Amino acid sequence: MKWGNSANHWGLLSRLLHWFSAIAVFFMFGIGITMINMRLSPMKLEMFIVHKSIGMLLLVVIFIRVIWRLLNPAPRASKHLSKLQTKIVFLGQLLMYGLLFAIPISGWVINSAANFPLQWFGLFEIPPITEPSIVVEDYAKTTHFVLICILGSVVLLHICAALHHHWIKRNDILKRML
Repeated sequence: MKWGNSANHWGLLSRLLHWFSAIAVFFMFGIGITMINMRLSPMKLEMFIVHKSIGMLLLVVIFIRVIWRLLNPAPRASKHLSKLQTKIVFLGQLLMYGLLFAIPISGWVINSAANFPLQWFGLFEIPPITEPSIVVEDYAKTTHFVLICILGSVVLLHICAALHHHWIKRNDILKRML
């Protein structure tokens, strides 16, 4: 299998970045829901550290995905999609990339505005992105939550569309990314 995309299939690097991102997003949803429902404890603090570290890693991975996508064009649209569906897919991908940038950045703003040091897996400190501010922190928390809800909806639609094409339409859309 080639690292780069072909005319009809996503290449190995695109697939690896896609599936790593997908697994990380699902993990982040799970850990996020778990930690907000926990009482303050050393375990909750550890979960926050892991959540923030993976969030910053995901930000870097999405940046790499975008650079790779610009350098290595996507396969041509499937012949099974109408022109409208192709446009919707493209807009959905743009929305997902935008959300996957905005969510970690809003988390970084929350952390910075709360004046907490941001340690990346305990290896080094990431500098704050804003000055301490309760107002900014509250705004960023709301933004973070709303963006996560939107991402959850977009991901659900993405999965449903892929499964619809695989199981109902019985075409190659899903197989191109497997």
